[in-house]
Amino acid sequence: MPVSDFYNFKAKVFLVACLVFISGIALASFLPLKLLQFTIWWFGAAIFFLIFTILFWRDARPGLKHASLYFLWAGILFFSIWRYSSALPAKTPETVVVRGIIINEPDIRETSQKLEIKVETIYSPESSPDKFNSTAGPSGLKVTGKLLATTALYPEYKYGDELVLVCELKQPEAFNGFAYDRYLARYDIYSVCYYPKIYLASPSPSKGEGIIPALALPLTKGEIKRGLGRRNLLYAKIFAFKKIMSGLIDSGLSEPASSLARPIVFGGQRGLPQSTRDDFQKVGLTHIMAVSGFNISILAAIVMTALLALGFSRRRAFYLAVIFLAGYIILVGAPASAMRAGLMGFLVLWALKLGRLNKMTNSLILVATILLLLKPKLLRDDVGFQLSFLAIAGLVYAYPIFAALRAKIKLPKLKGVSDALLITLAAQVFTLPILAYNFSQVSLIAPLANLAVLWAVPLLTILILIALPLSFFLPALSFIFFLPSLILTKYILAMVKFFASWPHSFLTINYLWPGWLVLYYVLVIFIIIKARRSKLLKEELSDKI
Repeated sequence: MPVSDFYNFKAKVFLVACLVFISGIALASFLPLKLLQFTIWWFGAAIFFLIFTILFWRDARPGLKHASLYFLWAGILFFSIWRYSSALPAKTPETVVVRGIIINEPDIRETSQKLEIKVETIYSPESSPDKFNSTAGPSGLKVTGKLLATTALYPEYKYGDELVLVCELKQPEAFNGFAYDRYLARYDIYSVCYYPKIYLASPSPSKGEGIIPALALPLTKGEIKRGLGRRNLLYAKIFAFKKIMSGLIDSGLSEPASSLARPIVFGGQRGLPQSTRDDFQKVGLTHIMAVSGFNISILAAIVMTALLALGFSRRRAFYLAVIFLAGYIILVGAPASAMRAGLMGFLVLWALKLGRLNKMTNSLILVATILLLLKPKLLRDDVGFQLSFLAIAGLVYAYPIFAALRAKIKLPKLKGVSDALLITLAAQVFTLPILAYNFSQVSLIAPLANLAVLWAVPLLTILILIALPLSFFLPALSFIFFLPSLILTKYILAMVKFFASWPHSFLTINYLWPGWLVLYYVLVIFIIIKARRSKLLKEELSDKI
């Protein structure tokens, strides 16, 4: 198509601009840190090209009109690099005394807990914590940033607790092939400290008098009110409700079923024995124990297709599925990752409502652009973000082909059961390489294990979400309400143990060449294009979602 014709299609220009922005973020994430430090130069280059875009945009001469388009894309490219570089942190002293507030639900492990803290004030190492009150002591430096503190399992801390920590700050480092630094970067966390001295700077919102009264610091009533006001009361209520729901799972399911059900529904791996976690990693199923866009997208699609199979209209099924999705996100605590995953799930539901999954490509790219504009480190550092978009890509491009093949060989739908299997398989085709790339172990039986287990995960989630309110109002009958969930959890655990027992079921590798991923996706795209053009499937594809 001539450039002049392409220029007139503003929607396509906007789409290319979004793709250029995403490409710029990808490029910036691999640039050396020394180059990214020239923030002002990247911003200046973006302004330079955007100015020429404006100057030539309405020029009547065709050559300049064409040039304005390329100036626009160049400006967006440099802007995306600037946006990524501006999100990088400044250096922080190693040994510090900090004051901050717990801004997320504590991550409870077997022998420790991790606290995500929003640091508000930083003091010199010589400062004494007992001086940090309203009338005495040093005036610390006001800062903005996050810190991940690992401390003992007890005493317990709660969302909203204001703390003073004496700690040695360290930069997170990769270990055992796991890019821990990049994993934390997606949450804007660039500093960690291990087992610091912790003092309560204000009474605990959950207990009122503080967890360690002897170390609680004296504050005025006004400071206490301001400290408690900084926590989000809605989140505090959600976390309290989530704790009640976790207790219902514990009472309704025996071990180890409850230790598996909790992470599948709420995320995390609390309570799972290390041997079980190792088995999940061996068979490539660790990802099911996370509230990710991958799982939520599949869950949303299966809920929608199940409602359609039950005879609901697309419009009514869409609204019911959206209500279900919103309720589920609130139930898991509505963290930022779940909100992003919910957005991906909503896109899937919207496309299913329209009845044409292939109509959502532009929407998917637009959402990716917006999310990367807000959080540029998501693209490389957040595996969940990658899985979210790849899972949806599988639903958009692979699922219609699988559905067409099913119709061609006249397999029964079985009231949505085969749809659930095809949705799972379609998402797996696109996400499996990323799952393999991000773990030091590559499971040789992951495709088979995922096919055997993944279909049960969204079904288990739905069954647990049904059992929870019933058990809340009729606790004496909770074991009956959770019986279907118990059967499914035992099935999943049995499958994981079965596949993990296979000899040579996984490979331990220190490095996987990214080129293999590129070749894999090129091959998948080639197969999809050929399938869509195939005479055998073309007629069936025209009628598919």
